[in-house]
Amino acid sequence: MMELAKLEHGMKPTIRHRVRGAVVMAALLAASWGTGAQAQMAGGGYGAYGGMMGGGMMGGGMMAFAQSDRPVEPGWGGAVLDYAQVRDFLARSAQGARVDARANTVTYSGRDVRIAMVAVQPGHPDQTFEVAGLTNPTLVVPRGATVRIDLVNMDYGRNMEHGLIITPVPPPYPYMSMMATGPGLVQLEPLLPWRSASRLQAASYAELSTSFVAGEPGTYWYVCPTPEHAEKGMVGRFIVR
Repeated sequence: MMELAKLEHGMKPTIRHRVRGAVVMAALLAASWGTGAQAQMAGGGYGAYGGMMGGGMMGGGMMAFAQSDRPVEPGWGGAVLDYAQVRDFLARSAQGARVDARANTVTYSGRDVRIAMVAVQPGHPDQTFEVAGLTNPTLVVPRGATVRIDLVNMDYGRNMEHGLIITPVPPPYPYMSMMATGPGLVQLEPLLPWRSASRLQAASYAELSTSFVAGEPGTYWYVCPTPEHAEKGMVGRFIVR
């Protein structure tokens, strides 16, 4: 609690209360969601493409979120896909899911769930996530399922690195979203660098995965932790039931 007290010092009351609430709520839920190895935060790429670097609940902390403002290159910390592999990723994004475009909801069933997610898919609004062609959809998974999230960053340009945490703290979020959310119950890190070229067919793309067991039923949010992104709307509901 000493570190929390230091973090809270000088904050506005509203932000201070949200930070304390995020930490307390995370502590209460950690037993069911797990932390670090207990949460089985396993790395791995999409299909046969490889990948690495799953994150724990605390993961590498905010430092890891500050080291990816660059286009993707080999050895960045995860997989590198070409355009043909990304097209295959998109084509498979609805497998194993029931997609309701009207309700903007993707529902999964079974004990093993795989979510193929894109950060800023071309043709969709800026600073959003896409799953099965929907923008910031509500994702519904069964309690106790082992959930794997595969994330590909299709964005381009400075400060267009993206990542993902799952948090019990609802929006809205400030510029530094992690000041409100805390570290989250799940982290996918390091941040994924932006694509290597502006032309889609010529670009390479960063891909990263993480796995965890969906614990306590309830409504959570998946959030991009890059400063300003969640504030601009890069967030969606994540429901365990």
